[in-house]
Amino acid sequence: MTPFMLRVADALGSDYADDVDLPVPETRPSKYRPVGKGNDIHVAYRGLTEQLVCEANAMLSAEDDHMTLVDEIVGNEMLYSVYYRGRAAVVSTVFGEGTAYGRVVADGLDNSEPRELAGPESVEDLLLLLLMESDTPRHPSH
Repeated sequence: MTPFMLRVADALGSDYADDVDLPVPETRPSKYRPVGKGNDIHVAYRGLTEQLVCEANAMLSAEDDHMTLVDEIVGNEMLYSVYYRGRAAVVSTVFGEGTAYGRVVADGLDNSEPRELAGPESVEDLLLLLLMESDTPRHPSH
């Protein structure tokens, strides 16, 4: 099992009390960058997210519903959303006037101003936050 699969197994096998600290993905204020660089970062995060969603789904028992990953283009924004039990985390890149900037929007994050993931390690915490805030079934994983 991968280190992320072990983190998911730990989350699934635990009884979390209301006062337990949820994982909080590190973010930073969105910054403008060249279009090519913004696209490259988006594609890298998207590929990593797909891998981690597959790993998380492997840890969920067959009767549980799984995380889903959906790609979209809306206007000048390229985005992907991860859904689990009625909640979503959205990572996007907005393009315009020769620049691009990233954004992440999810329950449990400060969404008051545009923010982007601080690095690849933030993707794991984003997915764990989605799992843990979505009434994840608690059971021993195998």
